[in-house]
Amino acid sequence: MQVLIAQAMIATISVAGGALIALAIERWRGRRSERLTEVGALRLLIVEIAARRALAPDFTAPPLTLDRADPSSDLNSAVRSIRLLRKDVRAARAQLRSTSPAWPALDEMVAACNVFIEATEAHPLDLAVEVDRLRSRLEAAVRELVALYPELELRLPGSMAYASR
Repeated sequence: MQVLIAQAMIATISVAGGALIALAIERWRGRRSERLTEVGALRLLIVEIAARRALAPDFTAPPLTLDRADPSSDLNSAVRSIRLLRKDVRAARAQLRSTSPAWPALDEMVAACNVFIEATEAHPLDLAVEVDRLRSRLEAAVRELVALYPELELRLPGSMAYASR
């Protein structure tokens, strides 16, 4: 009888231990998958920021067209581009884990876009200055992301806008 009880206890402990190990492995896989999704979203966002023509260093070279009535003016083009970028940042935030260290950097990006849009709408003649300010704030946020995630590659805002490869 004691042998039977001992075998039952060993079997119970083995099954419970195996189940706990399986749960731990599954949880690790889930977290790893969430992190990979997050890193992928951040990688795409960094490339998108780097590919924005409105953030390219030569975008603010004179002469700039500031006519609000002209849909193809530099002013309207830049504001439209930054509105889309803000939307891209928000989409990337949707891919973040709730405990992600990337939240502050992405929040800063949205805030920088908001400030740019409001400032250029209030003072269109300051477009070049506001683009430079936005580029600087986005660069700081991108650098923060690259420091947090070593698997990300540093690409500066606007640096790929006219890249040939």
